[in-house]
Amino acid sequence: MNNTDFIEYCRTELITSFTNTKNSKQDDKQKHRTEGLLHAARLLEIIDKDALNKLIEREHINVFGETVESRKARKQSLDELKASSPDDYFAIPAITRKQGKL
Repeated sequence: MNNTDFIEYCRTELITSFTNTKNSKQDDKQKHRTEGLLHAARLLEIIDKDALNKLIEREHINVFGETVESRKARKQSLDELKASSPDDYFAIPAITRKQGKL
């Protein structure tokens, strides 16, 4: 396996991990395997930090339809709303909260 093939393998594992999360199919084994592959790619200098971050961001947008940062902010906002006003939080349909269409 050459470096390009390894990065492509990492990318497909990343997509699988993101897709599992999106579909509420928690698979810690898959997630940790993906993290390990990405870490190995960095340690072996197959990919640099910036390129890896761009890869993660691009695939995150492809799967979730939003950046890592915007998804994190949206989820934090929902958590704060749930803590401060549970009635308002639960007034938002679950499918809307999950899909990020607020």
